[in-house]
Parts: sequence; C-alpha cells; structure tokens
Amino acid sequence: MSEQAKPTEAAIARPQYVSGAPAPPPHTLPWWTRFERRTYLSLAKRLAAPRARRLAQQVPAIGVASRRFLSQVERVHVTVCGAPFRLDVLRRSVSRSVFLGGRWHSTVVAMLREHVRPGMTVADVGANVGFMAAHMGDRAGPDGTVLAFEPEPRNYAILAENARRARWRNVVPIHAAIGASSGTARLYLSMRDGGDHRTVSMGEDRPSVEVPRTSLDDVARDRKTPIHFVKMDIQGAEGEAVRGMPRTLASSELHGLVLEFWPEALRRAGEDPSEILDLIRGAGLSCASHPGVDRDADGFVAEIPPHGSQDLLFLR
Repeated sequence: MSEQAKPTEAAIARPQYVSGAPAPPPHTLPWWTRFERRTYLSLAKRLAAPRARRLAQQVPAIGVASRRFLSQVERVHVTVCGAPFRLDVLRRSVSRSVFLGGRWHSTVVAMLREHVRPGMTVADVGANVGFMAAHMGDRAGPDGTVLAFEPEPRNYAILAENARRARWRNVVPIHAAIGASSGTARLYLSMRDGGDHRTVSMGEDRPSVEVPRTSLDDVARDRKTPIHFVKMDIQGAEGEAVRGMPRTLASSELHGLVLEFWPEALRRAGEDPSEILDLIRGAGLSCASHPGVDRDADGFVAEIPPHGSQDLLFLR
C-alpha cells in the first residue's frame, strides 16, 4: 500500500451508528448526578495528564494526594442489574458512557433483554468489561450461562471482577478472541478507547499483543452445550467469527444473534459485507430489526454511510 493510499486515523475511527429508529435518550441519570460525575472525571483526567504527573514528582505531597485520588478512580463502581460493577472511566467507550450517562447502546441492551430467556447459554463476543454480559446474565437467570469473551488483558481483568459479582454468578469470563479457528491472534490496541481494540490491522501504527483465539463452534463442542443466543461486537472481525460458527448458526438451538454490522471495517478485513449477511440468512435466521436486509442485502449495505454501522438483530 502506498503512503497516499494508507488509511488515516479518521477513516478507520469507531463507526457512527445510524438507525431509522428514534434515538434513545442520551442518559438515564438525574442532572445532579451527571454534574457530580463529570466534575469528578474532569479532575481525574487533569491529574492523570503528563503535566500533572511531572508536578506530582516534583512535589511529594501533591504526588501522594494525586496517587490516592487516582487509585480511587480506578476502582470506581456503579450498580448494574442489582450488583456492584467496576468501571474503567479513564478510558473512553463503555465505562465512561455508563458512568456519565448510566447507559451504553440502549437499543442493543433492549434487544438482549427481550430475547435472552431463562436457562439459555449465551455468548457475549467482545464483552469489554461486561456491561452487556451482566444484562444477558440477568435475563438468563440462575440456570443460564453467559460465556463472555474478551481478549484485551486490562478489559478482561475488570470483566473477571465483574463476573464474580454478577447477580446470578452465571457470567463465565473467557480470555480469548473469537475467530474462524482456534489458536492465537494479534490484537491491535487503542491507547484512547478501551472499546476499540482490533484483531484486524487497518494500517494504523498501534501497539499489539498476542492473545488466545477460538471459534464459537469449538467452544460449543468443548463445553458440550449448544449456544442459544449470541451478541457480537468485535470491530470488523465479525466476518471471521461468523465463518467460525457454521454448526452453531445451523443449529435449531440458536434462537438469535445481535451483530454490530460495520461494512467499512469488514471490507478492510477482506470480507464482503453482503456475503456475511447471506451466510447468516442462509442458516435460517431473518433480520428482525431491519427487514431490508432480507429483501435486498446489497441495497441495504449500499445505504449505510461510509463510516456508519448498524446494530442488527437476527432471529430464527
């Protein structure tokens, strides 16, 4: 790839979600709570900045106070589904949205809470710190299981802590990426956004780590259990993950799939977005959230803006 053709940071940033449905409320917290939390986070970000850290090194008393405050910030908890839930508010994405607004992808959460049933075994592919896994576990109940997959070490450590506190103790944290086969994968890390780590290299200069990788079919085989519902949001690697679950997709036990559909990232991963939709639909699942997918997959893909994505709900 030439220098001129090399993708820019702006071109491969997190997608802009587009939907025909009314936008959900930007927050669910009272204004005074939001004001208090914004002030708290603003102070934390200032103290974590390089200039403040240099000052803390020069003035011991400031350094002690700063470290104590930031250590408290790193252990911030809220309540999610009736249980204490740890956040990582110094990084953008899930944790900060939940902390400042009390919500994260409300439309997806509503889909999960409506279609995950008691006793199900469900997969959260790209679990981050476990916010959606907690909601899925709340719906699956004490007889259900949530297999929560997260490859990034820092997210996984917090996910594991939140899993121990989950209401029904039914969230199983698994340190792995999901792909077409088992083995290892290279995970490209975002230093700014805790929800934007990728197993797909998009030409950016990112640090990376090697992480375990498995497929949903291998997981179902090894655990000797069918997977009844899947939520998947893995920054452009959805195509590879779908290719790694043909038996799961074809199983009558699979009731549904919620998928972040980001055509631009899929193309950069070498996938044909329409082909991924056809694989899912060919397994007997219909798109309940966007009927246009079933009528004309190519037309649906063409209508998504260059940097846009859709959250799709497929049901059997």
